[in-house]
Amino acid sequence: MSVEQTEIIEGIKEKIHSVKVRLLAQKEQNLELQEKNNELQLLIQQKQSQIKELQEKNQNLTLVKSIMADSEDANDARVRINKIVREIDKCIALLNRS
Repeated sequence: MSVEQTEIIEGIKEKIHSVKVRLLAQKEQNLELQEKNNELQLLIQQKQSQIKELQEKNQNLTLVKSIMADSEDANDARVRINKIVREIDKCIALLNRS
């Protein structure tokens, strides 16, 4: 083989080695990215679960609030009714005196 052919072969060998090194680096980077992706997918699932829990708590709180509001209204209504009943009792007492 001539010197020129040997140089060409050496150049090709260097390029092949360079490609192998880059390939290994890309594979390593790919594995790291896959691991990161898996971690992020797990985090997404956890956050979705947390969102679902918070939505359920929010619904429960809304329901409790609406029930409490109704009980407050009911309480006000009872007070008004008791007031009216006392006034009626006073009227009846006045009628009975006559």
